[in-house]
Amino acid sequence: MSRDDLQPYDYTRPVRTAADRDDPLFLELVSTTAFKRLGDIRFLGGIDYFLVRHPNGAPGNRRYTRQQHSLGVARLADLYAEIVGLPQKDRRLVCSAALLHDVGHAPLSHTLEAVFKRSFGIDHHIAGSQILLGESPLGREITDILLSYGLDPEEVLALASGALNRFDGFFSGPINFDTIEGILRSWKYVRPKASAPSPDKVVFASINRATGDDRATVDGFWQYKDYTYNYVVRSEFGVASDFLCESVVFSNISRLSRSDYFLTEKQLFGKVPELRELFMNFRWRAGVTRGSARSIPYKARRFSVDHRFDFFSRNDRCRYTQRREDRVMEIPDPVIAGELPQPRFPAFIDDLDLHQDN
Repeated sequence: MSRDDLQPYDYTRPVRTAADRDDPLFLELVSTTAFKRLGDIRFLGGIDYFLVRHPNGAPGNRRYTRQQHSLGVARLADLYAEIVGLPQKDRRLVCSAALLHDVGHAPLSHTLEAVFKRSFGIDHHIAGSQILLGESPLGREITDILLSYGLDPEEVLALASGALNRFDGFFSGPINFDTIEGILRSWKYVRPKASAPSPDKVVFASINRATGDDRATVDGFWQYKDYTYNYVVRSEFGVASDFLCESVVFSNISRLSRSDYFLTEKQLFGKVPELRELFMNFRWRAGVTRGSARSIPYKARRFSVDHRFDFFSRNDRCRYTQRREDRVMEIPDPVIAGELPQPRFPAFIDDLDLHQDN
């Protein structure tokens, strides 16, 4: 397979039809209650609702789901299996782990994870483990399917969580299927028509590692990760988005229980309608915060390439680095006033081209 053989990547439908994946295991897993639930879990949580107020399906005006992302990650795992020629059992293992890696996400994804963790002692790692091992309110559906195809749910869980360092680090290393798909998907919120590499091409380049173009593709992806965190996920806008949602849910936590972690977002809005009202009625903050304000400490994350370490030797943990920065932002008090700092993207992003196409 060459780079030219890769198919166009559609973030709305990474796996288009059943014909794209004729393995009955895949078809059974995507039909489970637990996986279908991800279709009502926004990919960026609260950020999705604030950043895309009136989704109509047009480029730049779409919300994405954890289900779409999970299908994309499974597509990348399947591409890897095809390129390196994995036998069927290993192919099913990597594709199942990729497909199910986010099955334990809460309504609003990472946005409300701290609320559920602090209040009920559950997060997406715990929930994902319970779902795969048949110990969640969603039952044993996934567990029994995996066992029926000769797969060990414990092994699928270990691989999906990154605890197993197999398959060239595509689950456990910095350049992994989940991060590749998730970062480039997130970039579509910022600049839907930007010249960014497709997830398929980043995976291909990371496997191939034979040319300067391969190195530029993977290094360029890591630069996109830095931009995505700096201007969206851990920007003041992103931090304030999560904090506002957390504040509303914390103030109504008596209505929820541990089992509500496994709700869809529609079901959560039924229990906490104030959350939907926040999404409908928030406003962008005009200028500097005035009057009463609250200081919110948070950790920013920055990503860079350390060129002292050779790309072709696959020393990714040293080459692709990250650091955390302690920052503080000011938001209006009371926080449920629903004011957000407007997201700002520097002018150079409009002309950003990392020498790749879609």
